[in-house]
Amino acid sequence: AFKPINKFLIAFDGGESAMKAVRHIASGKLFTGLPCTLLSVGKPNDTLQAKLDDAATILRNAGYTVDAGFASGEPEDVIKDKIEAENIDLLVMGAYGHSRIRNLIIGSTTTEMVRSCHVPVMMFR
Repeated sequence: AFKPINKFLIAFDGGESAMKAVRHIASGKLFTGLPCTLLSVGKPNDTLQAKLDDAATILRNAGYTVDAGFASGEPEDVIKDKIEAENIDLLVMGAYGHSRIRNLIIGSTTTEMVRSCHVPVMMFR
């Protein structure tokens, strides 16, 4: 059933597709006024922290309220749990950041998110 989007989460890994998503949202009007969670899963380091801060600044300069931060654990579980705990209506993420062979053998975060999240997923490549 249709559910309006009232808040969204960007799964942020610092990669080019994640930045493409940030820039697209910041330059468009589709999500104007909606709160944004910018989530990076894993251990913070200086490089990733700087990229996360830059992404948050881009979104804030476009008028978004942004809650940016890190969480530890397996990305698939952490993102899914965050979506459920905070009643997120849309997941935005980069798509398929690894080779097709790696995805075939190990799987991918993208595939798992599409399979396990019960909200729409907007992907950028």
